[in-house]
Amino acid sequence: MTHNFINSPKKTSHSPWLAFSVAALSIMGSALDRGASNVILPNIAAEFGSDIPTAQWINTTYLLMVAALLLPMGRLTDILGSKKVIVSGLIVFAFGGIGSSVAPSIEILLAGRVLQGIGGAMIQGTAFIIAIAAFGEGQRGKAVGLVLIFVGLGNVAGPAVGGLVTTYAGWRSVFIVTSLVSAAGALLAFTALGSHRPNPISNSQFDWLGAALCVSTLSALLAGITMAAHSGWSFIPITVIALSLVSGGLFVWRGLVVDNPILNLRLFRQPIFGLSILSNLICFLGMSSALFLLPFYLKYVQGYPPDKVGSVFIPAAACMAIASPLSGRLSDRFGTRIFTVGGLLLGTIGLIMLATLDESSHDFLPYIAMIPISAGMGAFYGPNNSAILSVTPDSNQSAVIGFINLIRNSGSLISIPISATIVTLVMSSMGFEANLSAVTHGSETELIASFLTGMRVSFITLTAVTMVGVALSFYPNPKFMR
Repeated sequence: MTHNFINSPKKTSHSPWLAFSVAALSIMGSALDRGASNVILPNIAAEFGSDIPTAQWINTTYLLMVAALLLPMGRLTDILGSKKVIVSGLIVFAFGGIGSSVAPSIEILLAGRVLQGIGGAMIQGTAFIIAIAAFGEGQRGKAVGLVLIFVGLGNVAGPAVGGLVTTYAGWRSVFIVTSLVSAAGALLAFTALGSHRPNPISNSQFDWLGAALCVSTLSALLAGITMAAHSGWSFIPITVIALSLVSGGLFVWRGLVVDNPILNLRLFRQPIFGLSILSNLICFLGMSSALFLLPFYLKYVQGYPPDKVGSVFIPAAACMAIASPLSGRLSDRFGTRIFTVGGLLLGTIGLIMLATLDESSHDFLPYIAMIPISAGMGAFYGPNNSAILSVTPDSNQSAVIGFINLIRNSGSLISIPISATIVTLVMSSMGFEANLSAVTHGSETELIASFLTGMRVSFITLTAVTMVGVALSFYPNPKFMR
């Protein structure tokens, strides 16, 4: 099987590094927005007179839109080409940010975030395909690893940029800054990327019904899970999730009966594809739990101020930035299995360390524990992507990359309600209210102890889940063509 990336900018961009810079700037702008927007939620809530849970939907809506549209937008990239989709996505993202910056009400702000979510979905998958195409299929791991550096930079710089800009220019200016980054990316993409050359898939029909079923399935599933995380597993979120399963069944049926589906489901017949996708989900499901639960521990058990809580994740982000391109590049030479298995094993070591935390744990332990988790995620992701794409035809490359990003985002989102449910069930079994918001700094000793017990059970459970991913990643990888 050969992969020519005929709908990508590989052959027509001025240089590989110039094309890669488009991917890097685009993806960093998206990550920067995500980190910065988390910081300004209290300011938004105060201005519009809403509570924090309502304000959180400003970011949740954005994330849901990105996740729901990643797969259809990836398929659109297969048909239209990378340049058209990335330029359009960056422009849409920038306009959404400008709209958010001048929003007179929280409803208009939500509409702006919806627009940004549409642009974000167009950007994320396409940025990866541009990077991979820039360096060629023999350097897939290197390309994905390098892109992850800029994801990490955006995530780390986002909160700092959000706080600094808000302090001196107000929260609305944060959206202007991220819009300017996206506008610069659009200009660079327009000038640096070559035009899409026609190929057979360009004449195929976009499966609009399949896209609608995909969006409805993912929107309902992720919205139901998010509602469960905020208000518990009540009738409404369970009903929404049930409806998503019905829609999902119709999506699978549609994918098997049309000639050019949104996602070629027959790829799952190849074990390396299905097992690698599942281990990807498990990786982010297990390790994202640390990003959710650890701040509760740091803030409410140890009494860390916000800046110190954030500092715990900085060394880990640096390690991820080092591990991602290194493992990606080496996997292009030595195959993926050693890095996917090794990365997940590193993550389990970090989760086990977090499971030992209590009131008397040394201050350095959270810093140390997060390093193998982030480094493991970085070591895993690029080689895992390479394994998946090694058995993916040219005509489905962009759709599959969108699907990979969808799995990553979904794993991160799903980890929150799963972790919260485990912790609150343990707290309830020990006679306390099943609600994480009851945990505050200075709470009674027994309540803190119940939270710590629940946190340990959660980390141990997700360690076991991650070990399943290790087993799946042992499946022999095909020899990559160079």
